[in-house]
Amino acid sequence: MMKRPAMLVFALGLIAADAWAGIDEGLSAYQRKDWPVALREFEPLAKTGDTVAQSRLGHMLLNGNGLAKDLFQAVKLLTEAAEKGDALAQNTLGGLYFRGNGVGRDPARALIWFGRAAEQNQPNALNNLGQLYFTGNGVAKNEAKALEYLRRAADMGISASWESIGIAYWHGRGVPVDKAAALPWLKKAAERGHLVAQNLYGAALWTGDAVTQDRAEAVRWFERSGAQGDAASLLNLAHVKFAEKDLETAYYYYILAERQAKAKEKAKFTAAKEKARQQVNPDQERRASEKAANWSPRQSSPGDVGDAATAEEKAPPRPQRTAGSGLMVNRDGTVLTNSHVVKSCRNIRVSLGDGTQAQPASLLARDDVNDLAVLNTTFRPADTAHFRDGAPMRSGDNVVAVGFPLSALLSREPNITAGVISAMNGLRGDKRHYQVTAPIQRGNSGGPLADMNGNVVGIVVSTLNAMKVADASGAIPQNVNFAIKAELARKFMTDNGVNFDSAPAGPILSVADVGDIIRKVAVFVECEG
Repeated sequence: MMKRPAMLVFALGLIAADAWAGIDEGLSAYQRKDWPVALREFEPLAKTGDTVAQSRLGHMLLNGNGLAKDLFQAVKLLTEAAEKGDALAQNTLGGLYFRGNGVGRDPARALIWFGRAAEQNQPNALNNLGQLYFTGNGVAKNEAKALEYLRRAADMGISASWESIGIAYWHGRGVPVDKAAALPWLKKAAERGHLVAQNLYGAALWTGDAVTQDRAEAVRWFERSGAQGDAASLLNLAHVKFAEKDLETAYYYYILAERQAKAKEKAKFTAAKEKARQQVNPDQERRASEKAANWSPRQSSPGDVGDAATAEEKAPPRPQRTAGSGLMVNRDGTVLTNSHVVKSCRNIRVSLGDGTQAQPASLLARDDVNDLAVLNTTFRPADTAHFRDGAPMRSGDNVVAVGFPLSALLSREPNITAGVISAMNGLRGDKRHYQVTAPIQRGNSGGPLADMNGNVVGIVVSTLNAMKVADASGAIPQNVNFAIKAELARKFMTDNGVNFDSAPAGPILSVADVGDIIRKVAVFVECEG
């Protein structure tokens, strides 16, 4: 069952039990495609701002499920749900921007939406990012990076990722050529209907490359893929028939292969057809051409990058992965972070900002009330954080935040942003927090906030949901972010016997210099739930 979004209680007060029943009943109806019931349950909840209802109703409007298609209203609802963090809506919205469907085509914005959904381990978003990097479509081609996303999506059962991983091993794209490693991926993807996988798996069976040779089975795979219009499979069928001296059938397949070939390969396919034409007599050529004229590919596609139709592709339940930031507080390898980053973790891994390989970590102590946690790691760092001693911080003081935001989209290196302390208290006057203007994104949680001497003065904890505030006030806030004051963190560590270092204020440094100091102690925290 989907987790009920806690923000509804915040925005709307206590919500009636029958409303939750409506969500559950709506989701159940949505899964079984009972569109009238889904519409009945989701429509009133969507009007109250319920994120899940908005997302599913948006998909229904997008696809014309249970009501007339309305692209404008679909985009509106999906955008609202995506802004509130619904991963399914984020992925679908990314697909709409990628294709320019209902919105202006904007691959850069599509990449952002895919990245936000991938941060929440939305499987199709992980696949979409992997496919984009694998092909260099809208982003700089990076096959090794692509495989990181594709493997995560493959673990969640996304068959398009199985195919791409198989292709990578088969052709040596981002990994060394390893046809034995390619075959299991290609076979699984072929069985799910992916054309390139069917052709490559058939080719392996034909040659006996990394698999027991079975040419009859190879031909069956070529026929399955060729019937759906795969040019390479049609060409392979033509070669098979040509070798068998069935020249008329061979010429028929050469005609189809040329017709289906991509523009950059058309000349090669035309040359093969013309070579075959020289071997057939006029009657064979006429019969093959007439038969080919009546052929059309069978429409059966498992989906492509950004395809909203694949947004609900089912995957077996898998551990959920989240990520955040932290800081190294002593040479024993103790890491300070937010409690919410590691609260539901079965396995925790920590890596340093210099790209050092991630190491397992264990929970030493956690304070859910103040959102703090300390972890034990095997690292023995040369650099550790220093907490500010002396004069307290004031409103208007400059600060620098360091962390690992949007790690599924951005590089795995510390991200440095600058701002000021805009208020000494947090949301609703919470004295435990600073309000800061340094830009913060998902994944910054648990990272250090430093003064201009490079000393830690806070722990980044959250960013205000701009769309939620806009709904209530009519104004969209800019850079309203929060950090736990260092005094609370110091007390928490002292109470739990954790050593840490302090330092007095020194000379004022540049943002870049502060970043150089803090990036050495910032860590990336990964959680598998």
